[in-house]
Amino acid sequence: MLNKLPVKIIEDDPKDSKIILKINTIDDLWYLKNILDHDDQIITSVFRRQEQNADLNRSKSTERKKITVKLRIEKVDFLPYTDNLKILGEIIEGENSGSHQSVMVSVDDEITIIKNLGSEERNLLHEAVENYYNNNIVFVSLDDESCTIALLKSYGLQEIADISSRKSGKDYGSTGEETGYYSEIINALKNIRNQSSIIILGPGFEHTKLYGKIRNDPFFNSMIVYDFPETDNGKRGIYEFMAEKKSGDILKDARLAADEKLISSFLKNLNTTGLSIYGYDELVKYAKMNMVEDILISESKFKDPKTRDLLNEITGINVHVISDYTESGEIIKKFGGYCGILRYKY
Repeated sequence: MLNKLPVKIIEDDPKDSKIILKINTIDDLWYLKNILDHDDQIITSVFRRQEQNADLNRSKSTERKKITVKLRIEKVDFLPYTDNLKILGEIIEGENSGSHQSVMVSVDDEITIIKNLGSEERNLLHEAVENYYNNNIVFVSLDDESCTIALLKSYGLQEIADISSRKSGKDYGSTGEETGYYSEIINALKNIRNQSSIIILGPGFEHTKLYGKIRNDPFFNSMIVYDFPETDNGKRGIYEFMAEKKSGDILKDARLAADEKLISSFLKNLNTTGLSIYGYDELVKYAKMNMVEDILISESKFKDPKTRDLLNEITGINVHVISDYTESGEIIKKFGGYCGILRYKY
């Protein structure tokens, strides 16, 4: 169960504004999506239909040939929890110049980016390359009625399974063994690849019972398994755990957990200390006075030109891009996509 290596920089030539990347994980695709923008240029390989001579082989399917294309990007779509980043653009060199082409960038692909990266885009790339956020963690959040199994990703929780205990009064029994509840959960866990840690959560006693069964199964001997009581189950219980202090060192290398703690701090300060601000104009105002400690920007706002203007002007402020695919991202968007935590009260 070896960890997959992070994105690799094959070549980085700032003079020519060219970077060649090797995509190694699904998380790399999320980072790439936030680095690429409209009118950026990329070079990559695609399978393109080859034109046939007139009246020849009309009844046969058109042959597809792998070619290298240079595109000017028009749109980038991240397909969460898949192996693909979809890029639509115009071919700007070669015999097909001027035609439109869609490209699916996947794990194990190489892509050349022709772009002068801004400082925060560089930071995102550096974060991906250095693999700051190791995400080979599986959450199991359950009670006596249902269980959610989810993988931790840089950009959110990928739900793998939702298992029902099929609890039915006296027929269920006190342990749930009659329905094979725990066995079904354990079998689902065994089918997950590259996991290094399992975190079991939930109210009641089911999480502790499951923890005991997993610890007694030799299959999990090479993994670190944790067990924590939580007031809620399902995804809500997982998000609550990530925001709490007890997640501590366990999730110190998880991007999503860091985001949850930031949002929790923002909301707490908003309701108590007054150290939280939100809205683009407020951020600009306090940033100019050098009072902002952390800026939280929704992923959808990160590419906004006025965001780039703000980021180019500020120094000494921690900038955090919050994924749109998380509860944290939904909270940020409700505050207009721009939130901040001040160093001290004005």
